[in-house]
Amino acid sequence: MDAGAPVPYSISFLDYELLPGQRRLLRAGRELAIGTRAFDLLTMLAARPGEVLSNRVLMQGVWPHSVVVETNLRVQVAGLRKLLGAGARGAASPIVNVAGRGYCFTADTVLTPGAGWGRAGWPARRAA
Repeated sequence: MDAGAPVPYSISFLDYELLPGQRRLLRAGRELAIGTRAFDLLTMLAARPGEVLSNRVLMQGVWPHSVVVETNLRVQVAGLRKLLGAGARGAASPIVNVAGRGYCFTADTVLTPGAGWGRAGWPARRAA
């Protein structure tokens, strides 16, 4: 992800809140430790729920100036799934692999404008 201007919104899903402009991930109000690459990957996926993002697009977004192999992407996805509680008490991951195509974020999301955004807000987006 581009490290340019802060992103003035948050993305809520399940009991998480992703704050791209602050590079923070909260679960039930408590901040979680998350690596830079994992954060960028989660932001890309959660910002486009229901869309399949190709491995190539994800790798270019997370590692824009590096040559990496798909194993790097799989490792980051596995770490995100663990962080988001996939497998715990039968919980399904909101990140789904679409064989031969890429990954899709399947949780319902709500985008909330930040201070100074100037809009009344957006409706909830449901994953396809």
